[in-house]
Amino acid sequence: MFSFVAFSAMSQKSSVYKFFNKGIDALVRESNNIDEEYDEEKSNPVYSRLFSTPVLYSSVLNKACAKTEEDENSDSEMVAMDEKRSAVIDKLLLDMYCTHPEKIAMTEEELMREKTLAEVSAEEKPALEMANAKVDIPENVAGGMKTTVVKPNYWSTSGRVELKFTQNYVSGNWFQGGESNKTMLGQFDFDLNYDDKDRITFRTHFDVDLGFATTKADTLHSFKTNTDRLRIESTLGYKMVKNLDITMKVKLESQSLPNYPTNNPDFVSNFMAPFDANFSVGINYKPTWKKFRMEIFCAPLSAYNYRFVRYGDLTSRYGIRKGRHHKEDFGTQFIVTVPRQKIMKLVEWYSRAELYTNYARTFFQWENSFDVSLNRYLTASLSLHARFDDSAPRLYDDEYGYWQIKELMTLGVTYSW
Repeated sequence: MFSFVAFSAMSQKSSVYKFFNKGIDALVRESNNIDEEYDEEKSNPVYSRLFSTPVLYSSVLNKACAKTEEDENSDSEMVAMDEKRSAVIDKLLLDMYCTHPEKIAMTEEELMREKTLAEVSAEEKPALEMANAKVDIPENVAGGMKTTVVKPNYWSTSGRVELKFTQNYVSGNWFQGGESNKTMLGQFDFDLNYDDKDRITFRTHFDVDLGFATTKADTLHSFKTNTDRLRIESTLGYKMVKNLDITMKVKLESQSLPNYPTNNPDFVSNFMAPFDANFSVGINYKPTWKKFRMEIFCAPLSAYNYRFVRYGDLTSRYGIRKGRHHKEDFGTQFIVTVPRQKIMKLVEWYSRAELYTNYARTFFQWENSFDVSLNRYLTASLSLHARFDDSAPRLYDDEYGYWQIKELMTLGVTYSW
């Protein structure tokens, strides 16, 4: 009854209230004087006729025509309160029919032909089937409005495809000398992620880098690879506290095609030569500062490293004793990763630094990539890759010792999703 009074107060400016004001006030006063039981589970739609679409109810007209003087003077307290409410509401509706017939929107027969949610029979109710993780309710339910319940999807994917080019032409009589060359680099990155928003996270990152270069100095090869990498890295994490996970990492890395030195018919690397596998269990800390994100992974004395070289004449180049094709050891691993993110309006940065040591040898590499978006698809990129491995012999240049450095600046087309 309190809700009804509040609703009536908010409706004072409506035309409905002007017609029904006095009758409703009298009805409320009478209801307050009668002690009746209230059942919360039993709905009472007795007032719905006043505040729904104006309808010409034949029952109201029939009662009005059949009403006698004895009925009008009947005021017995034995009459149920709901019947008194209905009688007052019938009188108010009859007044509206007489004074403002233009407000009537439909007849009772037309109303009964309307399909309402309450009138849907048990046979018409749809069976709930979890097909394709959706529950569909027919469009004839709830006034033609279709309702779909979607099961939460904790999986997400993202990817990036890049095709980059560089070109340099030098005429034969150029006063400074030099030679013409062309390079092409294709890159493909794909991420598959799972996050249940509670404890478990899973991420798999797969990337392929393949680049070719031409140079007149190499008379044996019309073109050769200058960048070649196949890498897949999976991370399974269990959240302990905010931003801190117990994590297991698996990384597999090799290349796809042979690589030849200039004017040399013998390749120095090939598919599965070398092949590196790393398995580690540790703590992964993921701090954030505003929009800047990074990950710090530490696996003290719990990292297993395995290296395999397919060709026997290349084993010594990759720190494996002659006569063997593989080596393995346990050690400590640290990985610091900055996921690809904007550091300026048009500049994205990706960085990954990895350190592994078994306290007899040390391996370290640091990858950096800066991408400048010229428009939606055109991107200029700068890549820097530094590597240190003291298990391999010093091959060509004593100036850098065990350090190896590669830099590449390109202009190309990029598509992300």
